[in-house]
Amino acid sequence: MDKYDYMILDIIQTYKQEQQSHIRLAVLERNFWKRIEADTDLSVGQARIGERITNLYLDGMLQNKNGYTLTKKGREQLAFAPWKQNQLA
Repeated sequence: MDKYDYMILDIIQTYKQEQQSHIRLAVLERNFWKRIEADTDLSVGQARIGERITNLYLDGMLQNKNGYTLTKKGREQLAFAPWKQNQLA
């Protein structure tokens, strides 16, 4: 997993906390592109958001039941997000 995978998990979790509902794919994609639009390290071809979401789903990090939400495994993995560690330092 890289920082962009963690970013997807964070977008899903933040949306769940703020909206009290599961996030739809279109909203997830829009929020992802908004977050990375200023990131010059990532090209459109590298973003592959659909592939990233699919891999996170297959790895058991998220589930799709009328929208995406994190599984227990996904919430645990999000606790190790790179930016969360930097905030503590």
